[in-house]
Amino acid sequence: MSPIWTRKAALLLCTPAALLLGVAPAHAQAGAGTPARVAEAPSTNAMVNLVRLLVAQGTISRTNGDALIAQATQEADLALAAQADAHRAFALVAPQGSLTGTPAASGAALAMIDRPGSSAPAPAEGSATLPPPAAGTIRVPYVPQVVRDQIRDDLRADIMHQARVEGWASPGMSVPEWVKGLHIHGDLRLRSQSDVYSRFNATDVPNFQAIVNSGPLDLLSGAIPFENAVENKYNLLGVRVRLGFDFGVSSSTKIGVELASGNNNAPTSTSATLGNGFYKRNVYLNKAYIEQRLTSNAVITAGRMDNPFLSTDALFNTELKFDGIAAQVSFPHRVFGYADFTLRGGAFPLDFGDQNFPDTATLKQQNHQKWLFAGQILGEVHLGGEANLKLAAGYYFYRNTQGRPSAPCALGFGDTQCSTDWSAPFYVQSGNTLFQIRDIVNSAGQSVDGNQLLGLAEKFHVLNAMAVLKVPVSDKTQFTLLGEYLRNLAFTRNVCGHGEAYEPVNNGGAGGSGNICDPVAAKRTPFVGGGQGFQVLASIGYPAPRQWGEWRAFLGYKYLQSDVVLDAFNDDSFHLGGTNAKGFTLGGSLGLSQGVTGTARWISTNQVSGVPLAIDVFQFDLNVAF
Repeated sequence: MSPIWTRKAALLLCTPAALLLGVAPAHAQAGAGTPARVAEAPSTNAMVNLVRLLVAQGTISRTNGDALIAQATQEADLALAAQADAHRAFALVAPQGSLTGTPAASGAALAMIDRPGSSAPAPAEGSATLPPPAAGTIRVPYVPQVVRDQIRDDLRADIMHQARVEGWASPGMSVPEWVKGLHIHGDLRLRSQSDVYSRFNATDVPNFQAIVNSGPLDLLSGAIPFENAVENKYNLLGVRVRLGFDFGVSSSTKIGVELASGNNNAPTSTSATLGNGFYKRNVYLNKAYIEQRLTSNAVITAGRMDNPFLSTDALFNTELKFDGIAAQVSFPHRVFGYADFTLRGGAFPLDFGDQNFPDTATLKQQNHQKWLFAGQILGEVHLGGEANLKLAAGYYFYRNTQGRPSAPCALGFGDTQCSTDWSAPFYVQSGNTLFQIRDIVNSAGQSVDGNQLLGLAEKFHVLNAMAVLKVPVSDKTQFTLLGEYLRNLAFTRNVCGHGEAYEPVNNGGAGGSGNICDPVAAKRTPFVGGGQGFQVLASIGYPAPRQWGEWRAFLGYKYLQSDVVLDAFNDDSFHLGGTNAKGFTLGGSLGLSQGVTGTARWISTNQVSGVPLAIDVFQFDLNVAF
């Protein structure tokens, strides 16, 4: 029952009882000889005192007061007659003593007002009612009109307020049905970041991200871009804005759209650097998906969506979104009484390629599309209370991402593209082993330098296994320990399988001629790339600080060899993105107010193999979410 109706019902029942019980003795005295006009001396009759108070305060006149008492007397006489008839009718059919202690009899006794007049039928023998009134006194239920009017007005006001709050005051003005399924969410993050480099770093580290992402590299000019490896960069300010709309079309169908900022359309970050002459920033379509629930245990999502797998930033950046279709099936029954299992999988296109390749040739090539096919099994073991252990094993198969050596192509002598240009990566960060994929020749068929493209030397079939243990420390805080192992099952050290002309351009060790594929084995520079990695991360505190005083601290160590994962998709802060890095992460978060969180993070890394390259990254974030 609504609290409004409960409160008003109590008032309706208790008000007449309090008023009427209090006036019973006074009416008994009135029946003994009190005159019709009430004297101004204090009275034990609550009704009389109430009317006098209203007259004294000028609320009503003396004439209206007398009329009110007269009206009450008349209504009491009518109620008395009705009650007497009811008592007589009941006495004809009820056995003797049936009125004794009945709720109706007791309730009637509590709601009586003593008035002089005709006699009332006596209660049955043994009845648990009020003491018998004096001779000639009757009890009649009565609520003054002014009290009834006040109760009516209060009820009307409360009901209308509730109607406005719940949206049913007027059918034409109620909230549209589609609005009820709409959920708006978003966040804004301000970040100050400093990149600090060791003075012992090498100064001749090629910037492979710039080389690959800018298109063909002109080797004839010798203008190879290099990384800044020794000059510190302080106080780079950036902003990230995300605004999302989720709409429940029905109980089984949902759509979602999210917009986000960014410096460019790179897959790993939605942060936009401030400054740059006050230029306006770009807004991108970050998510657009349809989620269809087939059963209570099966869901399919299609479009551009959040990462559908349980993973860390060693494999996929936390801001990475997936294009394609994903499915999830949960087993409805807990295995052995304490373990839940879920299967997840999906197919995600990475690059549909040029549908008209080569552009200037009359004979076109078959299109080589790049895809990611992935599957994961997830188990959650309930250890009692809030403690649980999650175990996950996933397999991520990348198709057509490895570079392919081209057929000889005479760039500048009739050819504008080479046969395997499609195999060049769409985006890289840093770390993966690269090699030159174009076999450029002159008009005489001799190999020459020219506008070269780089491709990935390795295939990527990544196995990922992880465990996450969560143990409550208090009612609201918990300790979390994460362990993760990654291995590229397709990794091979046969990086010279395509011949000396296609030797890797990075991940070479010290010594030798500098050529990893030197035809003279004694002169070869060793290849130092690898295909394994692991991570350990511990944290304690609130799972997601969002209120003042909520906190979380974390410490982790990560080790990633050069070709353990595709470097295009993992964390862009650890070693400033990519693989071939190892190091620590230390930080903490503190809730500053409702939805406002501050985070400080220190990331200290070194390159696993190759020339010395140590980088410390300091990040200070202020994040507001709703």
